[in-house]
Amino acid sequence: MGFTTLAPTAENMRRLGLSVTLGGGEVRLIDMVSAYSSFSNGGTRVEPVSILEVKDQNGKTLFERKPTTGKRVLSEEVAFLVNSVLSDNNARLVTFGPNSLINIAGHTLAVKTGTTNDQRDNWTVGWTNGTVVVGVWVGNNDNTAMQKVASGVSGAAPIWRRIFLEALRNHTDPSFLPPSGVEQATVDTVSGYPAHDGFAERQDLFIRGTLPTGEDPIHAKLKVCRSSGKLATQAQIANGDYDEKEYFIFKASDLLAEDARTFWQKGIDEWSSGNSDERYHPPAELCEGSENLVVRVNTPHDHDTLSSNDVTMDIDVFSDSSIEWVKILVNDVVKDTLTTPPYSTTMYLDDGQYTLKFRARNAAGQEGESGEVHIGVIVPWEEATPTPSPTPQPTPTP
Repeated sequence: MGFTTLAPTAENMRRLGLSVTLGGGEVRLIDMVSAYSSFSNGGTRVEPVSILEVKDQNGKTLFERKPTTGKRVLSEEVAFLVNSVLSDNNARLVTFGPNSLINIAGHTLAVKTGTTNDQRDNWTVGWTNGTVVVGVWVGNNDNTAMQKVASGVSGAAPIWRRIFLEALRNHTDPSFLPPSGVEQATVDTVSGYPAHDGFAERQDLFIRGTLPTGEDPIHAKLKVCRSSGKLATQAQIANGDYDEKEYFIFKASDLLAEDARTFWQKGIDEWSSGNSDERYHPPAELCEGSENLVVRVNTPHDHDTLSSNDVTMDIDVFSDSSIEWVKILVNDVVKDTLTTPPYSTTMYLDDGQYTLKFRARNAAGQEGESGEVHIGVIVPWEEATPTPSPTPQPTPTP
């Protein structure tokens, strides 16, 4: 985008570290403004020029700069999203307030400020959609720290504003319009994932295909024990014996760690531990003393009338210990035993009415049993209506 002083030369590689991604490397004002013009141009970089035309004393044109198409360095979509963020006055209210010097009412401008360590350099760069880019640097020529400048608002911004107001006398500032590859979506305010669970939500813009998908790993409702608040077990969840609570879950991997410690996560955990909001402290342990086992029948359903003698039986077993076996009882007689998941089988049954039960045992020695499932194979499942007993007649009086 034009930062020529940051080329990966041997000298730069020795003196610049990871902080260069946050601005820890010197650049020139002309490079900064030229690079930011790529956003103004919708992702196209145009080399800056100083002289547009030269005429002699008789008005004859000796030189004229011809317009160039430039080089695309960013997609239209990426350029638009940056412009959208930096032109949103509401997004900077916390730092700048609603009526700062970088907000020119009635005009659409994208603006970025910056200040280096010890207030040695202070910047404001702003632009319109394709017409004007203005950059201002404030500092001491001997690189000493400034005494009365604390930020871009008090340093470069007043100068930048006066210049831009003059530029707007002769130039328009059309709105930044989204290209076809940008779409709007409703997302969770905390995580940016699609809105869910009734949590606070907001509208946001995304490059098509980049909206996060799947379960939200950051802003979640966790199933917890009603007694201790720890994570509910599978069996408790299957039984509906739990509460749901809102939590914030922040996890990070550290690709630079030289051992098993994850330094990013260590910092996150220390930060979270100082927050009094319980949502920042999600439980990590399962409930204690809640070992149990739940057997759930998926098929057949109670009161089914089946049209085939080959009866498919599918069972789910929920337990906090491994399952040793699942027994299938037909009319209280064990007909099959399953020892490995999935717990599913097909069994031939003659025409008739049957009562099915499914019993399981886990490695902790606990057993659980499903409720009875009444089915009819080829014939209706209903039990026969019993014949009423005759009404006894009174004995005649002798």
